[in-house]
Amino acid sequence: MRKDAGTLRDLQLALQLKIEELRQRDALIDELELELDTKDDLIRQLQVELDRHRSASQHAASSADAASTGESRTKRQAISAEPTALDPSQLTDVTLTSYCKTKESRELIQRALMDNDFMKHLEHGQILTIMDCMYPTSLAKGCCVIQEGDDGSTVYVLEEGQVEVTKQGKKLCSIGPGKVFGELAILYNCTRTATVTALTDIKLWAIDRQGFQTIMMRTGLIKHSQYTDFLRSVPSFQSLPEDVLSKLADVLEETHYTDGDYIIRQGATGDTFFIISEGQVRNDDNSDKQVKTLTKGDWFGEQALKG
Repeated sequence: MRKDAGTLRDLQLALQLKIEELRQRDALIDELELELDTKDDLIRQLQVELDRHRSASQHAASSADAASTGESRTKRQAISAEPTALDPSQLTDVTLTSYCKTKESRELIQRALMDNDFMKHLEHGQILTIMDCMYPTSLAKGCCVIQEGDDGSTVYVLEEGQVEVTKQGKKLCSIGPGKVFGELAILYNCTRTATVTALTDIKLWAIDRQGFQTIMMRTGLIKHSQYTDFLRSVPSFQSLPEDVLSKLADVLEETHYTDGDYIIRQGATGDTFFIISEGQVRNDDNSDKQVKTLTKGDWFGEQALKG
């Protein structure tokens, strides 16, 4: 009898623990659903912005095609989705300042940028330049870093401390060291979508929209010139007119592979044409057992362009 009573108490305790566990899971699900709703709103807002800029880009492209062929082509100015207020001729007037950082700080900023969904698609050189130009700032516990509804112009990387993200007074999440926040302020001309408050004393690295856009424009123009020069050095492209080379340079995407990586596998569906800008590629043709080594200026995958 005593044994049965003990077993009953154990079962009741286990049931209470399960109920509490379920309650905690329900609370977590509610929090995640709120976060998903917030992200859905953000995605819709970004889609509207993307459609607007895409429409503007198509209109600009149509105008350029209709212009005289004797006029020089306007080069792409920025990777940012927001139309930049800077003119390429003003690039030399904007001074970019580098700030000293420890090796640990540099590595933390670089990892944070490369882990961020919006920043990780930038080229490696752009990420390094952004990291160099980020300046330090510190705030005390309780200070507001970002206020929902305000116009934003700065993106932050948190190095020390903790911050809390809220929307309309409801907590969304907490952010620790090594994370980027506020990035929409430099990518899109929109108001802050949430409030960020320091839970502890914090140390941040920051860069404003003008600095970010200047980096994007300078690196974009330099890269376009490098791509055009590179295409001009490829024998098969030397007969192409300058405007065609410039358009090809616009759509080139730089991709990195490490030693031993497979770029194309025989039999796989191909949809990409490759030109080697650095390094060597081994081409194994199983049909005739030939092995060829391709180097800078060589290309492969051209059949993909023919469907």
